[in-house]
Amino acid sequence: MVRVFGCLLLAGMLWHCAREDKLLVGDWQAVSVTENGDSLRLNPAEIGFTFQEDNRYAFRSTLRYAEAGRWRYDHGFLFATDTTHPDLPERIVAIDRLTIDSLILRMRADSAERRVVLLRNTDDSAE
Repeated sequence: MVRVFGCLLLAGMLWHCAREDKLLVGDWQAVSVTENGDSLRLNPAEIGFTFQEDNRYAFRSTLRYAEAGRWRYDHGFLFATDTTHPDLPERIVAIDRLTIDSLILRMRADSAERRVVLLRNTDDSAE
C-alpha cells in the first residue's frame, strides 16, 4: 500500500510539473510592472513574451529592447537563455503565479524586487 501511494504521489508530481510547463506556452502581455510595490512609469503594453512548445521564446520590452532564445521551467522558476546575445548569462525568474490566463513573474533588479503581471492574449489558448 505504501509503495502504491508513493508511486501515485510521484506520478502526480511529475504530471503537475509537466502541466505547469505547458501552461507557459502562448503569448503573454504585461498589464502591470512594479518595483518594491510601486508602479513603474512605463507602458506595460510594450512588454510581452511568446513561449513556444519547442522551448523557444521571444521577449519584447520598452525602448525597443527584444531578445529570443531557449526557456525551461523547473519547480516554480523560469530559466531563459538569450541566444541573440550569447555573452549574457542564463536568467532566472521566479514564477509567483501561473494559471491558464495569468502569469506573475518576480525578479531582482539591482537591490529592488520587480514584479510583472501578464495576461494571456485572448486569441491564444493552452491546449
